[in-house]
Amino acid sequence: MTLDPSFSQSRHAHSSVFYRRQNLLKLSILFLMFVFATMIAEASLAQQPASVAEAEQVINLSTFPLLPNVLEIQARTVARLEYVVRLKSFDIKSEYEFQRRNLLERQWDELPNGDGQFTRSGFHLFVDVQMHDEPGKAVVVLQNNGNVNVSTLPVPSGAKHIRTNFNVADFEITGNVKETKELVLALLTEQGWQPYGTRGDAMDMKQNAVLLTASVTSLRQPGKTRIAYWTRQMPAELPVPPNSESVLYQSEDNRLQLVALGSVDAVISFYKNALASSEWKATTENPIREVNSRQLVLTFRNPSKDMLRLGMSERSNGKTRITLSFQSASEIDQRDQKR
Repeated sequence: MTLDPSFSQSRHAHSSVFYRRQNLLKLSILFLMFVFATMIAEASLAQQPASVAEAEQVINLSTFPLLPNVLEIQARTVARLEYVVRLKSFDIKSEYEFQRRNLLERQWDELPNGDGQFTRSGFHLFVDVQMHDEPGKAVVVLQNNGNVNVSTLPVPSGAKHIRTNFNVADFEITGNVKETKELVLALLTEQGWQPYGTRGDAMDMKQNAVLLTASVTSLRQPGKTRIAYWTRQMPAELPVPPNSESVLYQSEDNRLQLVALGSVDAVISFYKNALASSEWKATTENPIREVNSRQLVLTFRNPSKDMLRLGMSERSNGKTRITLSFQSASEIDQRDQKR
């Protein structure tokens, strides 16, 4: 039997097309699997509170453009910019538009009717320009509130989500304040949040370089309690020694205060080890005693020339009072210019 050459070629062509399609299908499936895996990885990363380095990749407010006629810079870090400017008129719209334009150029999205609210890569940024108490001046504030979706944070069983207003989430639950606060603390701790002090009804907690505030208060309705979560990005990760007492973080001036168990030497050893991973190095081998003070001070600097000042006062009961304060390189330059 003699095969028709044209039939053989046609069969070969159909077979070739089939295998090409099969290979294309395999490649498409592999590509989709890669894209899917990448999306999962990015989603997982986005759920993790950001470090300083991760926040800086999205925006560095210490290098963000300033308006002309700056009178005073009150904060200029990776996470916060606050300064006072002289106005040529009482119209502050142009000053706000300057901030808005610079953010849009950096691929930030302005939320509709957001009143100064911007988002990018899961991060939330708040911008505010207001008249100063003194005539002819305005105050400009830009604050990175971090990348945590507050509406997904854990709440006690039975809590009802009421609303999420930008980076503030409100919940309502039946129960008293004390029990609810204990449950909230346990749930957040289990998720990796570290207690970082209390202020009235509010509990501060930290994970990486994001500060989370959990407020638990009673409502007017009997037996009803409100839970509120909000966050802000920190300019530095300030560690707390284990079993510390009276922990208080003051976000406005980036200062951590606490009482640690152990001597000054033990405190120094802890901070040298804890800060090394973030490339902080002590500028002197031993702390320096302040003039006319019982406080010992050890200074740390990082490659960006930021500064940490560790103040220590040893107590007679085997404890040490600590003040750890942060200043960015930009703030240090501003301070030196005033001298």
